[in-house]
Amino acid sequence: MKVSLFFGVFCVLALVVASAVGQQDLTKGCPDPTIIKSHTDGLYYIFSTGRGLPIRRSKDLVQWEGMGRVFDTRVPAWAVKEVPGTTAIWAPDISFFNGRYHLYYSVSTFGSQRSCIGLATNVTLDPADPAYKWVDHGKVIESAAGKTNFNAIDPTAFVDNDGSVYLAWGSYWDGLKMAHLDPKTGMPDPDDSRRYDLARNAERKVIEAAFIIYRQGWYYLFASYDSCCDGVDSTYHVKVGRAEKVTGPYVDINGKRMSEGGGTLVLASHENWRGPGHNDVLQTPEGDYIVHHTYDAKEKNGGRNLQIRPVVWTGHGWPLAGEPIVGAMPEKRAVEARELVGTWKHTVDYQGEREISLRAGGRIENAVGEATWALEGNTLFLRWPNAAAPDGVWLDECYVAGDGRSYIGRNQTGAIIRGVLVD
Repeated sequence: MKVSLFFGVFCVLALVVASAVGQQDLTKGCPDPTIIKSHTDGLYYIFSTGRGLPIRRSKDLVQWEGMGRVFDTRVPAWAVKEVPGTTAIWAPDISFFNGRYHLYYSVSTFGSQRSCIGLATNVTLDPADPAYKWVDHGKVIESAAGKTNFNAIDPTAFVDNDGSVYLAWGSYWDGLKMAHLDPKTGMPDPDDSRRYDLARNAERKVIEAAFIIYRQGWYYLFASYDSCCDGVDSTYHVKVGRAEKVTGPYVDINGKRMSEGGGTLVLASHENWRGPGHNDVLQTPEGDYIVHHTYDAKEKNGGRNLQIRPVVWTGHGWPLAGEPIVGAMPEKRAVEARELVGTWKHTVDYQGEREISLRAGGRIENAVGEATWALEGNTLFLRWPNAAAPDGVWLDECYVAGDGRSYIGRNQTGAIIRGVLVD
């Protein structure tokens, strides 16, 4: 009887523990996320830094389930020999071309220039598919002190409209680089050895995590700047530039080349979120999403967490990051002006938070001068009279989210304008 009772209690406890594990929040501990929508099952897959490269899957970008790992070991055997002292695989990138999924990944030691980019491929992402098998192809590109002016980590593949394939990479040293790939092998093109300089951080050389998309005639290069991994003290932030050719030159909103230190801010630390960066951009018919990691200052000793935000494209064709998706996909509906009446936390470039009040009739309280607001569709115009502003008025053109509780936009200089309704 005692044995049976003990066994019954043990089983109940085991079920409780299993349930808790099954319901764990898989947005926690997801550094350097890369995302893709499967062309076979229509589900979203995320790969991230970690032992063997962990895999997450979702049908709605909100709820995620663990799907195992790419590798059974911490690091492939070839990489242990190439990069002595390495204990983990970093910063993967997932793409699809030539009938296969291509997963590029980084092997290095922290702060070292002795690094390699590897490649693994699969014909499917669904572990239940009989054809599911990751095949490791080994080294793609390498770097070493005294031999290269770059660091071979943080790869990202880009498939152009004509089917040509490129690989961008780089961290610190001389910035972000790009080369042609052979679409058949996923390896560097043996007939084209050209290397392209994409972007540099002119001040501190702290730049990494390139990601490229194409949209409406422009190629957009996203990159992460400054400190990625200092917990709540991280200063990581995302900037962007655009070009008419995938190889550049990429310029910011003011026309400065990213290869000369330019870059337009997209996302930075704010409120309790610290060090957002290392992003992908998921493009869908319903809209685009920026996928990145960030620290939560409310967590004690927390890790880098997954965050997904809708991308807002301004009328001039520059991207912005909306509020993070939590619990459900954001509403898409017309907002009425009466919903915006109230007190807002208002920031410029994610700094200098202050409260303003939007009043019925279009007046803004807590502002210098006769500031006004007006809503046209889901575009909010904030006008701030100022002698130093272009034509004497700072004009903030902002998109209002479908729930009516936030806005994001830019002013004439390209500075980011963000507001969140105060409860």
